[in-house]
Amino acid sequence: MADENEPPGALPGALEDEIVQAPATPERSFAPLSQDDITAPAKTQAPATGPQRRPPPRGMPSARVDPDMVKEFEQEIDTKVTTGRKRMRWFANHLILFVAVITAAIPLRLTIYAEFHDAFFLVPLGTWVGLLAFHANYALRPMLKRSEKESQIKAIIPTTETGESAGDASNRE
Repeated sequence: MADENEPPGALPGALEDEIVQAPATPERSFAPLSQDDITAPAKTQAPATGPQRRPPPRGMPSARVDPDMVKEFEQEIDTKVTTGRKRMRWFANHLILFVAVITAAIPLRLTIYAEFHDAFFLVPLGTWVGLLAFHANYALRPMLKRSEKESQIKAIIPTTETGESAGDASNRE
């Protein structure tokens, strides 16, 4: 909390001889622009004083990709998405049912059915977990399967990164 005796603009806790004033910011207006301001040529406007952006890459490398292969790839992706959604919906139902049954079975096992041997509880539980794992594999397989067309398209298109900026985070803004 600021001290009552500190002048406005001073940093809290700073000594009097160490008072640092913040630089004044120009007034900003949030009023809508007029039609003349919008259509005015770029030369009359003040240059931007913010951080400079790197220029965009000079041209995109040309690649000769068969349009039919791209259409087949799009159809393959659409098929993956639709079948993946259906399978994941059924897997989600299976998982919800599993959680609900286990949530009910554990208290029953600990209270009412305490005299039964653990095998009557653990064997069906382990079997169901195994079936759930197989169902997860079945549901995720179409989405995780690698496409041959994707590999062919990636082989045709050359990489656009240069040696100096390939994955280097130090030269990003």
